[in-house]
Amino acid sequence: MVAEKALPVRNDFVPKVRHTVGVIHAVVAAVIAVSGGTGSGLYGKVVISPAQPVCAVGDSCTAPDKNDVLAFWLRGRRLGAARTDANGRYRIALPPGRYTVTAKHGGAIGRGLEPAHAVAPRGRYARVNFSLDIGIR
Repeated sequence: MVAEKALPVRNDFVPKVRHTVGVIHAVVAAVIAVSGGTGSGLYGKVVISPAQPVCAVGDSCTAPDKNDVLAFWLRGRRLGAARTDANGRYRIALPPGRYTVTAKHGGAIGRGLEPAHAVAPRGRYARVNFSLDIGIR
């Protein structure tokens, strides 16, 4: 019979699996520790304000900053960029630090992007919403 010729299960299989799983857990923990925890970065929304030259009472004078590119600068070096979606939302993974933030659609007219700086904390994502004055008056 075939069953008689099967090899017996060795008792050292379970300890080897436990060891392998333990090594995998250690590697994952090391990667998380090196990357600053569960990750860090920024997310939020960018609105154009004012978005039209005349604002009526009861109507919103803002609009989502669609398809814009935010650049994140740390000590004069651009460390990342994020594109806003159709609702003006963005999300970017960044190392912890205080960043200067610029918007591609921000021009010489208007106040530009406010706030101009954002802090990415260690080990988490922080919400930072921006307002972009593009000079509409």
